[in-house]
Amino acid sequence: METRTSTRGRSLSVALLAALLASAVSLAAAQAASAAPQLLAPGIGKTLARGSQPLFKARDTDPNARRYRVFMTISRSKKLDKDGDLKQTRGSGTFTSMRQSGRYGFTYKPPAYSFPEWFMQAPGTYYWQAYHIDCRVKGCHVHSKVRSFKVA
Repeated sequence: METRTSTRGRSLSVALLAALLASAVSLAAAQAASAAPQLLAPGIGKTLARGSQPLFKARDTDPNARRYRVFMTISRSKKLDKDGDLKQTRGSGTFTSMRQSGRYGFTYKPPAYSFPEWFMQAPGTYYWQAYHIDCRVKGCHVHSKVRSFKVA
C-alpha cells in the first residue's frame, strides 16, 4: 500500500509551521519589550537640591533583572546611541548598577561627593535611564524610558 502526500498538503504544513514560528518570535519580542524597567523616582522633571543624595528607584519584574542586575546611566544629554542606550557625557553624570530592594525593586543612592563636576553638585538638567541584560533582544539591553530631573 502506497501513501501519497500532496504538494498542496506539504505547502499548507510548511506555511502553518512558518506562521507558528513567526508568532512565537513576535510573542517573545513582545514579552521582552513589556518587561522593561519602570522608573519610579525621582519623578519626571523633579528638582533635586544641589549636594543632596536622592534615592533613585526603578521596578523591574523580568527574571534577568534579578539574575544580571539593573544598570543605570545619568547624563547631561538625552541622546541615545544606536542600541538605545543613553549616551554618557564627560565630566557630569554616572553609570552604575542599582541595588536590589525587595523582589522587584532596584535603588541607587549617589555618593556625597563634593567635587564640582559631580552631577549632584553641578546645577542643570539631567537624564536617566535603567536597563537589564537580555540577549534575546538586539543589543542585549532592555531599556526603560528616559526621564529628566533638575539639580538646583
